[in-house]
Amino acid sequence: MVHKLNQCGTAVAQVYRQGLGEFFLDDLWRYEAAWVVPTPAVQAQLVAALNESPARIVRLHTAPYSIVSYAWGQKYQQSNQWAVETLAAAMEPATVDSRAQAQAWMQFKGYVPTTLKLGPLTRLGGRVGSANIAFDDHPNDKRFSDRIETVTVDSVFAWLPRAGLSAAPVTLKLQ
Repeated sequence: MVHKLNQCGTAVAQVYRQGLGEFFLDDLWRYEAAWVVPTPAVQAQLVAALNESPARIVRLHTAPYSIVSYAWGQKYQQSNQWAVETLAAAMEPATVDSRAQAQAWMQFKGYVPTTLKLGPLTRLGGRVGSANIAFDDHPNDKRFSDRIETVTVDSVFAWLPRAGLSAAPVTLKLQ
């Protein structure tokens, strides 16, 4: 498994390669897992990208991290955003060589970010209380109208099947 995590209490992230056991032994928020199975064509492209070289896996990685980074920005990058931008680079290796190009591919494929309604006091509290929350990458017209557009699991799971890139999401909950 390859994934991006911010280092606890910081606004900096790295990309890690771990086994599923190590991933699930982390400090879980709840005992629930969800996944999508990519189509065979997407699987082939992802395997090629992930096996090619470590440099290719992290070429679109940006270390500055905000859990609510702007879906179409490049200042920060959160985990879901890195995953779908890396997917874009894997699907179009000859043409996607930057985060802007990856985001353009996502838009072309119909990706729609989640819009969170966060008022000014919530934004201020989040920014003051957590190093990994920043809103300064969001366009002023959206931010000051309380519309924070970010990449969430929900928006990715809705998009992948709609774009023909995967089967429907599957969820496993342990009680």
